[in-house]
Amino acid sequence: MKLLLAFTPFHTPASPPFGLACLKGELARARPDVAVKTVDWNLAFFRRWLTGAMPDLCRHHPTNLLGAVCPWLLVQNGAGQALLKALTRLPQTPAGQDAYMQAAQSLDELYNRLAHLYHDLLFPFVEGRQSLSEAAVNDIFGAELADIEAEQPDVVGFSILTEQNLLYALALGKVIKQRFNIPLAFGGAMMSHLKARELLGAFRRLDFVFFGEAEGSIVDFVDAWENGNFNSVGGLAFRRGKKIAEHQPTRPLNIAQLPPPDFSDFPLRHYLSPAPVLPIITSRGCYWGKCAFCSHTRPYGPAVRIRKPDAVIDEMAHHIKTTGARHFLFVDEAISPNMLRRLSKAIIKRGLDVRFGTEGIRVERGFDEPLLALAHRAGLRWLYVGIESGTQRLLNLIDKGIDIAEVERFIERCHRVGIVPQLSFIIGLPSTTPAELQNEISFLKRYPMDSSSFVLLLGSPMYDRPADFGLRIEDQQVLYRTKFGDVHAPRFHFSIEAGLSPAEADAMVEAAGGRRKMRPHLGEVHATLLADTNFFRTETRPPTPPSGADVALKTLSRQRQAATGVDARWFLHMLGALESLGRLEEAFTIAQAGLAAHGKTPATRAAFLLHLATILNYGNQPEQVLRLLNSIKGQAAPLPALRGERARALFALNRHRDALAELRAMPANGYEIQWAYYIQGLCFETLGRYEKALKSFEIAEKRQWYEPEINDAKARCLAALHRNAEAEAEQAKAARKRRCSG
Repeated sequence: MKLLLAFTPFHTPASPPFGLACLKGELARARPDVAVKTVDWNLAFFRRWLTGAMPDLCRHHPTNLLGAVCPWLLVQNGAGQALLKALTRLPQTPAGQDAYMQAAQSLDELYNRLAHLYHDLLFPFVEGRQSLSEAAVNDIFGAELADIEAEQPDVVGFSILTEQNLLYALALGKVIKQRFNIPLAFGGAMMSHLKARELLGAFRRLDFVFFGEAEGSIVDFVDAWENGNFNSVGGLAFRRGKKIAEHQPTRPLNIAQLPPPDFSDFPLRHYLSPAPVLPIITSRGCYWGKCAFCSHTRPYGPAVRIRKPDAVIDEMAHHIKTTGARHFLFVDEAISPNMLRRLSKAIIKRGLDVRFGTEGIRVERGFDEPLLALAHRAGLRWLYVGIESGTQRLLNLIDKGIDIAEVERFIERCHRVGIVPQLSFIIGLPSTTPAELQNEISFLKRYPMDSSSFVLLLGSPMYDRPADFGLRIEDQQVLYRTKFGDVHAPRFHFSIEAGLSPAEADAMVEAAGGRRKMRPHLGEVHATLLADTNFFRTETRPPTPPSGADVALKTLSRQRQAATGVDARWFLHMLGALESLGRLEEAFTIAQAGLAAHGKTPATRAAFLLHLATILNYGNQPEQVLRLLNSIKGQAAPLPALRGERARALFALNRHRDALAELRAMPANGYEIQWAYYIQGLCFETLGRYEKALKSFEIAEKRQWYEPEINDAKARCLAALHRNAEAEAEQAKAARKRRCSG
């Protein structure tokens, strides 16, 4: 049997995927006759973009870059290579540090632009609303498909760490199944946070979903492969005829028996990092395990298993010998003071020359100055600390088990011994009062701090006992809608009984201004390396680099100066950049020029008409939109998005039946404008077709949950149908949404 196990975009490509290395190591030990190839397609993806090896995908964009900056423009003229160079060298001088920080921010910009582009390309394809042409498939996935062709595996497995990996994996998996008909499996941490039955139900081309700890499951899976009977495989969901079977994990793994992760397939020197940094763990699960907001232990189950320090040191020594890497990042949920002490002593006793960081430290008195000094002597340089709040009542509410005074002492101890603490904070914890938020803001201003808004997660104590925290669970967020069913995110929409909502708290923190933040860097791997220099000893920052739109416009200006003429794609690139900056008058002029110069072919003409119609609709000129689009009226729409702009214009003119015709035709053409189902519902409502309106509003709420106007509309329709109790419930829900949004 031959397995190809892959890690897909999007993830910062700074270190190799830990989960795949663990699976390869276990299969090599337990079933050496099984051929296993692990590939980091995420790394290859970003290197292709940075080195200029990717084609310009904009010709496949469903709206021809409507309001979107093309990421291809951000890596032209050696700009991508310059980023690659800057982020793979450790900055040693102030000028080098400035260049590094600007490069980190520019890569962030490129990352976000790429994520938006691929979402536009792949999201409708994954939901089954749109197909991809053969040319688009080859341009987008050509490298991965070539790997499949070369390896000829029996099964292709994707390791899904986050939702950001999931979209690409679903799209690529669909293409692999269409082209090669190879069985497809999903695994990784994210699968323990989603519902396997939903995934298999919604995506019929997916064959297997592994959840929990997969080392044991995958060994049983390959044993069962020959006869095709997977009934004894725990932690696996799969198709059994027309039904879906789901087997829970049978036992917690004995992690002491697991071999070292095998990183041999990964090109460690090619990662976007000044030096290889390997992930490693001392435990699975969290020894505290009480934080009310947390669901991180779902892949491991309730049991906490801790490795012997000598086994961890043996693994580090093994990696030093086999890979030459001397930097490590501990990715445990939490490392206890006792483990850090024993680990540090073992490193020193063994004489290992290493540097390391840790993602999981919770503040305790046991992390005293002698222990931190010992850990620094062993090589600890950076640690990630979940502070969550600067208010003791809120810390007690979320059962963090820490004292705010101890937090401040801990921070000072780290600084004295030379360890960089990276602090994280949650803004808008349930029941936060305005006075408490002022205290939170004061704490945020005292220390460089990362922060995020509170979210309610599946499997957290807050989800299990919402009333204890003043929360009301409203709906589960929807990730994907397919004709076979919805796939839900592991997050929930909620409202609050008292205090500030996260949205209100975020707005107040933003208005307060003047926050201290860590110097820009490329994630925890880079922080571990940078902490061994003087990078974090100051908070000064260089000027923010130009935005992606500004870089794109500069690149386009150079292209125009260098060329004797410019093609239609140049105009479309220019339009997307100008629209993203809100420079609509200039964009309108460019679109007119592009239409005049390159509007002879139907597809190109439609692209420029789309930009013109969108700008006119934005300017509330629906009559002009319809006049503009009359030239293609009655034709098979050369661009489905044109139906959307015609529908907007017709709705603005109260031509509800005509607008409905366009809106209902759009899904058949694989396109969906923002607010499509809300507008459709309003049309049905105006025409007195209240049941159909309600169905449209239900879909609209899945797409734009936070908009109370949708619930107002549902209430009106329910009242018209004399379903008064339901109407009152929708009105109450709208009121809760308004309160939470501030």
